[in-house]
Amino acid sequence: MVSFPSLPAAITTPATRAAEAVRGVIGGVTWTPALALARPTLLSVLSRIEIGTLLLVDEPAGTRHVFGQKLDGSADLSNVEASATRRVTTVPRVEVIIKNDAFWMRSFLFGDMGFSEAYMLGDFECQDLTSFFQLFIMNRDQLGNGATWISSISAAISAVARANNALGSALLNISAHYDISNDMFAAFLSPDMTYSCAVWDRLHDIKKTDSNESLESAQLRKLQRFVDGCKIKSDDHVLEIGTGWGSFAIEAVSKTGCRVTSLTLSKEQKSLAEDRIEAAGLRDRITVLLCDYRELELPEGKRFDKIVSIEMLEAVGREYLATYFGCIDRLLKEDGGVAMFQCITMPEGRSDAYAKTEDFISHYIFPGGYLPSTTELLNHITTQSKGTLVTENIENIGGHYARTLRLWREQFMGTFESKIRPALLRQHPDMTKEAVNVFKRKWEYYFTYCEAGFISKTLGDVIITVGRERTLEFMEGIPL
Repeated sequence: MVSFPSLPAAITTPATRAAEAVRGVIGGVTWTPALALARPTLLSVLSRIEIGTLLLVDEPAGTRHVFGQKLDGSADLSNVEASATRRVTTVPRVEVIIKNDAFWMRSFLFGDMGFSEAYMLGDFECQDLTSFFQLFIMNRDQLGNGATWISSISAAISAVARANNALGSALLNISAHYDISNDMFAAFLSPDMTYSCAVWDRLHDIKKTDSNESLESAQLRKLQRFVDGCKIKSDDHVLEIGTGWGSFAIEAVSKTGCRVTSLTLSKEQKSLAEDRIEAAGLRDRITVLLCDYRELELPEGKRFDKIVSIEMLEAVGREYLATYFGCIDRLLKEDGGVAMFQCITMPEGRSDAYAKTEDFISHYIFPGGYLPSTTELLNHITTQSKGTLVTENIENIGGHYARTLRLWREQFMGTFESKIRPALLRQHPDMTKEAVNVFKRKWEYYFTYCEAGFISKTLGDVIITVGRERTLEFMEGIPL
């Protein structure tokens, strides 16, 4: 009889309890017969790979398997280009080294969730997870998302654990990610502290794959896109839903002289944002409120000129999207009001299936989160405003996220020992060495998982600009 270790309590959240109960069943499985079923079943699934090459080294069994396009000569992938240097149109070639037989059991029983937990717990190693996920996505139709019949059942049970986003739960869900530590985020974000997709300057030579532009420059370009797109003027009062660490508010006021009221649910973010606003000398123009958007009340007859929300919608939850856009309609002025939203999206063709399952991101990174489709967003905007909000522009900047995430990951890994580990231990002094390592591998997995999603265009990141009818500011700059 073999019992697998549970994930350290420091990285679990209330949303994981049902999944933890399911995983506990593993402890009652007889090892040899279970492994004899799990290993050949998963090897059979992997044998369907057609695009790219997967070299699987099973150290406990002393075996090597090559799937997909066969290797020439010796089975050695040591000189294969990493995802950061090869062109996205080049098929990936990846090596996965299994360190522990628990890899087979976790992946067999829990599919996507089990695979992610196997990585966090060190059951396997992969030097280029981004390329692995790209290979998996390219072969998704052949692999059937890598699910076995048992993992499909466990996924359905685990999905019950998704936290609903009533007001109290929303605070818990946001805190599970953001209230880890400001110091940790400062260790991998650019100096502007923007935690959303940057917009990179386009390469004029399509043969090039890299750029010398700094992350800070690309983030400021994105923030300026919101200032310009919303037509923000000095006499505007702007509502920002989702403060982050104040980067948009500071940029908008610095460039236009407007006033900004910004909402956050994170005490840690509010504190640092206010410090940054004070340092910028803008305290008289920016107010940060610890307030849920549903609870914000205005004096009768008062509304905001402009509303901005940058990658906050993902935390709203599917069942509250209508409520969210109803609040936008209530808070935005009826004559000339403009709103811009940036949101990570799921393609329409996979949206329904995604909504019924739980994946690594919704379980470990953004509990209670949900990625809507673009159509879903537009339908809610139209319905909840009774057609008075007219779509002016839609832009998908998802491709820009791959480089953003890669630079975050490189900075995270590069500063982990000097900055992030000490910050973790200051906040959680009882955290064991094992728990810290699991935390590190969780974030590495998160960055690469998402990077591959954006590189492959499996995920989008749309900026939607809407305005009331007769918003004549949108005519500025157009020849008449």
